Amino acid sequence: MWWNLRTVEVRKRRVKSVLHEYYDVEDSKGGLTVNPYVGCSHRCVYCYATFEWWRDFHDVVEAKVNAPEVLSEELARWRGSRIEPVFLSTATDPYQPHEGALRITRRIVEVLQSKGVPYYIYTKSATIVRDLELHARYKDRCVVVWSLTTVDEGLKRALEPGASSARGVFAAMRRFASAGVTVGVTVDPIIPGLTDGRENLEAVLAGSRANGASFAYSGVLRLREDVWERLGSLLRSMGKHEVVELIERMYFSEGRRLGPYRIPPRSYSERVSSLVREIAESLGMRYGIPVGEGDLLSPVERWKDAKITWYLEGGEEHRGEAIGAGPPSASSSLADIASRDPSSMLRPMS
Repeated sequence: MWWNLRTVEVRKRRVKSVLHEYYDVEDSKGGLTVNPYVGCSHRCVYCYATFEWWRDFHDVVEAKVNAPEVLSEELARWRGSRIEPVFLSTATDPYQPHEGALRITRRIVEVLQSKGVPYYIYTKSATIVRDLELHARYKDRCVVVWSLTTVDEGLKRALEPGASSARGVFAAMRRFASAGVTVGVTVDPIIPGLTDGRENLEAVLAGSRANGASFAYSGVLRLREDVWERLGSLLRSMGKHEVVELIERMYFSEGRRLGPYRIPPRSYSERVSSLVREIAESLGMRYGIPVGEGDLLSPVERWKDAKITWYLEGGEEHRGEAIGAGPPSASSSLADIASRDPSSMLRPMS
């Protein structure tokens, strides 16, 4: 296995900053993120975030116990007139099992709400239902996105042994959607030869739609040496030798480099994303990521040329420029607030 301890060890840690920038190397877009924890108990075999932290990422989780107080201080010092939506989270799951006892994510959300800051929740967990009332009261300024790779529970347990079941995720989606919260699904990572078939993608998207998801988007597997070492070993142990051969050819012979990653040929990525779009739209879902509020709370593909509402502290709203251009003053403000997050090479949590 790619972890050593039977149960995840939780260590409490005090930090000096929590509000950071992240940067997506594939889309050349960035934003703001807060990671309440370092490390993750979901133990996903394909996890990208391990590269940015340490080798005990799957065994030890550091809980940033003073993160809510630090965030409140950072937002109080924010010198710009506008602020971007905050992602929870880009390099860990904010609703890991120990969140139930520590409530760090909950208190961070309470801080964001008190300042009128919009936010996105990215999770693989059904335990977020504990905070349903918290997010529901802020439903016009938050979006909850579940990452779901497959509805095959056996395969899901092999790939993501600590994450919630697909059944549990669908139940959580339904409760949030019923409460009026905008919910969506990201099929990420899509693994060639394993989860990229139409049948799997239709099952994930149809199940999500049936339980209230209004949008969907996707991403294909990205490989680093350590990710392939874990994933390749798992696939061989499962007897998936043809999948191993396909990935080796697609990524190492025909693929290309993107920063520290290997990615498949562009033709494959475009074909898969087109298939996800086709299925999603046939189900009445939008393909892309929602931004803004009200009439702006509609998905746009990877934020391209999207208008967004930015919020001042206290909740007053301003209409921003196209998000591709970025907020006029947020970057300079961030320089005074926090150093770059080590998750800066990552997509939002998958």
